[in-house]
Amino acid sequence: MTVPMPPEDPAGDPEAPAGLAGTVLRGAGLAGGGYVLAQALNLVVYIVLSRLLLPEDFGQYAAATVLVGFGVLITESGLQAAVVQRQYRLPEAQSTAFVATVVGGLLATGLGIAAAPLLGAIFDSDQVTELAIASAALMFVNVLPVVPNAILQRRFSFLRLVAVDPVEVLAFGAAAIIAASNDMGPWSLVIGQYVGLATSTALTWAFARWRPRAGEVSFAMWRELADYGRHVFIATGIIRLGEQSADTLIVGKTLGTAALGQFRYAFRIAALPYQVLLAGAGYVVFPALSRLQADRERLEAAFLRSLRWLATLGIPAGLILVPLGPGVAALVFGDVWLAAGYAAAAMCGYAGANAVVIAVGETLKAIGDPRPLPGIHGLSTITTIVAMIILAQISLTAAAASLSLGAVVGAIAALRAARRTTRIGLRAMLAQIWPPVVAALVMVALVAPLDRLVLEPHTHSTLVGLGLLATEGLLCVAIYVVALTWLAPGTVREITSELRGRLRPGHA
Repeated sequence: MTVPMPPEDPAGDPEAPAGLAGTVLRGAGLAGGGYVLAQALNLVVYIVLSRLLLPEDFGQYAAATVLVGFGVLITESGLQAAVVQRQYRLPEAQSTAFVATVVGGLLATGLGIAAAPLLGAIFDSDQVTELAIASAALMFVNVLPVVPNAILQRRFSFLRLVAVDPVEVLAFGAAAIIAASNDMGPWSLVIGQYVGLATSTALTWAFARWRPRAGEVSFAMWRELADYGRHVFIATGIIRLGEQSADTLIVGKTLGTAALGQFRYAFRIAALPYQVLLAGAGYVVFPALSRLQADRERLEAAFLRSLRWLATLGIPAGLILVPLGPGVAALVFGDVWLAAGYAAAAMCGYAGANAVVIAVGETLKAIGDPRPLPGIHGLSTITTIVAMIILAQISLTAAAASLSLGAVVGAIAALRAARRTTRIGLRAMLAQIWPPVVAALVMVALVAPLDRLVLEPHTHSTLVGLGLLATEGLLCVAIYVVALTWLAPGTVREITSELRGRLRPGHA
């Protein structure tokens, strides 16, 4: 499929860095490292909160904020991706996108307040209604940094991930922990969200060093941005429906808000590898491939390489939860969260399958053809919802498995879309994926019985249990590397060579 070039093509992009490949590799490491730092701090915060709050508190907060993600999404409408991908008339695009998101944020806040009583009725809780009203303005605060974030991403600036996100977590954690220590229950999470978002918004604007201009705002530009962004918007909306809204309603209504709290903690554990990949790769790969959109040969070669690396990292990072998930939840967050550990293990396919979707999705957006994305995520979400409705009647763990099933279906749909949109055959793409799949399955087959039948880390004291988990983790890595070396020696050599090169003294 040939994607038309824009009507104007600038002589040069002043924001384009020299040495694009080196920028991508360095940027992926910085972005991923910054995200890991933020999540490490987030882990500490939630360890403390898990001992100050009950699963019921987390469940009520999740129920009350179920519409916040949708409100932010509708307001943003794919405009951030449209600004990042755009190669011409940037000042006009940036100012127009800012005005559109601000107006949308105000409207979404009003609708959120109006819908709060409905949420309270669904979950049969007056407190959910009150929390929903108080949380409605989160939709407005969330969209304020959309355009500055896009500007930083276009510049390959990693300040948002390296500096802003960790500071946001610290601000959220300090406010939420202080409030929870004063017996404010789920309200502590609302307070923490406002403080964290206000802090990150202020920092993002400071780093972007940009101000909108009213004279650059135009309805015609908004239509251009919306035409590109609507496909991204619909796709992201479908993701939010399947991962945040539908599961909240299904699990919360079928199993109760306490089980919903367990489910959200499980998702936090299972989604972490995927989110690290998205932060480290998606944040950098999308703007980088956007610069290559006119050179399809280089772009498609870069796509295969990104698919290989993301699959090699994402698939084992997800499947490792099968042996380690229950022990991590019980030992890190406390025995009361053991059910979340088993649910996280059932979500083991989520990270790896979505690593494939990341590689395909960022490439489709980069070439200016995001139209297949709604279909990919729609099929994944429908599969997840139908499976969850059925499996939630069995248990929380069974309901959690629906996320793995939906993600795998989405990955299959993504590969089919990539085959239609690019000149790359399905066999070439599968060649990048099957070795890490088989190596990770070997890892699980050898370590899971050891965890469940012999070591059982969660039955020991915290210190001993964590030591056993660390041992299992190292064993998992060793088995995976050995198996992958046998199945795909070229991949291992490539990764090893890259790591050695980047660790060499004097390497820029």
